[in-house]
Amino acid sequence: MTTFHPLTKLRPFKNHWRVQVKCLHSWRQNTPFGDTFEMVLADQWGNKIQASCKRTLMYRVQRELRLGKWGVIENMQMTPAGGKYKTTSHKYKMSISDETMVRGSDLTDDRLFLSLANYEDIQKATSKSKEVSYLIDVIGRVHELGNVQTVKAQGEDRKRVEFRLIDSQGNDLACCLWGSYAEQIEAFIDECKDRTIICLIRFAKINFFRGEVQITNAFDASRMYLNPTEPEVLELTERLSDHHLQLAPFDKSNGKKDRKRITYDWNDAEIRSISEIIDGNQVEICKIICTIEAIDTDWAWFYIGCNRHSKRVIKLPKIDYENMTKLDKPMFRCEVCNANITNVGPKFKLHLVVKDDTDTCNLMLLGSVANSIIGHTAEALWDGSYAEIEDPEILPEPILSLVGKSFCFGLSFGSENVTNGSGTFMVLEVCSGDKVLSIDTNSDAVTEVGTSSSTMSSGDVLMLESSSPEDPKTPFSKRKEDDADLNDHSSTSKKLCTKMIKQEKTKTE
Repeated sequence: MTTFHPLTKLRPFKNHWRVQVKCLHSWRQNTPFGDTFEMVLADQWGNKIQASCKRTLMYRVQRELRLGKWGVIENMQMTPAGGKYKTTSHKYKMSISDETMVRGSDLTDDRLFLSLANYEDIQKATSKSKEVSYLIDVIGRVHELGNVQTVKAQGEDRKRVEFRLIDSQGNDLACCLWGSYAEQIEAFIDECKDRTIICLIRFAKINFFRGEVQITNAFDASRMYLNPTEPEVLELTERLSDHHLQLAPFDKSNGKKDRKRITYDWNDAEIRSISEIIDGNQVEICKIICTIEAIDTDWAWFYIGCNRHSKRVIKLPKIDYENMTKLDKPMFRCEVCNANITNVGPKFKLHLVVKDDTDTCNLMLLGSVANSIIGHTAEALWDGSYAEIEDPEILPEPILSLVGKSFCFGLSFGSENVTNGSGTFMVLEVCSGDKVLSIDTNSDAVTEVGTSSSTMSSGDVLMLESSSPEDPKTPFSKRKEDDADLNDHSSTSKKLCTKMIKQEKTKTE
């Protein structure tokens, strides 16, 4: 009986090894010394190692050791595995030379030999001094899928897509894929219709971007599976599937390809009290029925954003924004467009203090969601000035009139609330449910709601009767959360409005 050595036994001092391995992944790699053919091999015990050969040997190796198949390798050489990112955790790398014998094997074993990384362990790598020096396997449900974009990187146009991966415990990780991997996502979205996407990335790199741990592909050394059906991951795929989260296409415009976004089934979302969402410990969506107690003037009610992407734009130096109006069309920097642009405008970013009979919390409403309860666009309420706001407590009348009104909001309870302890919750929809039970606020019961639609347009907002005739109170001291995409440190959002009412302040203990 032929004896095969485990990969863990291989050492540089001897080359008369004999191993039986499966080819898990292969790719070409450009080096200063010429093209090489790289592979990731695994033995029957699940040990993995990276192997390499010269381009002239590539076709012989590919013929005898095909992707996903088993083969036998003898008389290979072993060298220390170097580089910033090693493909496997093995301390050595296999080199296949002219003297190396490679032949096929009759062994059949369809295992992927996964070594799935734990999200919590990945999150512990919070500084570059703790970077994982080898590539990992990671799986999760695709969430907050962005558009596939073409950006300039290293002097050439490359496709990029960003999203988040969520594990079965609700932990999430940022993910950014480039090149052919972004194209693979794009092609799959066009075919998968409204199905939830489960993404398995083999040999992924842990990166750090803007202070956040991020998963990305390691050039061509990574391998990606979308909605995998292999027995090893099938059960995990079922656990990650969530029927409340599905991909739905954006409306077509200007003949462009359909884009995808996450939509939610709000009819199935549970109604929670504010005290319950404050004490929540898992990523989910829910609905609350609450009364707006105050407008949080610690934040500006809008920001200046790109009209194409709605992302915040950056002021450019040596431009006097203070004395400019929208007629002047000043130039800003858009990081998404990767260009200086003038096609900008105000975008809602409204912070509210709301309450029910259990507790008080802070909500944030963006774009069309804020527009649906205010009844006006941000452009209509903006005075056109790019000057800083002198008194943030001076607000447009339609915004002030929200105080004392009650709504049913659909909230996202995200990782920033669970993991980072953020006390501000994102409102995704102004919504209704079937026979929403009344919740007392300020001793006045909110009336029962029984509309048929689950999401309201700007012309059909679910607004419950006001809970109290009392004058609104001035906002009290609040925690300030960092908003990843819409950072409030920029002064572009601080401007005066044409229609304003000064709210009289009253001190509260």
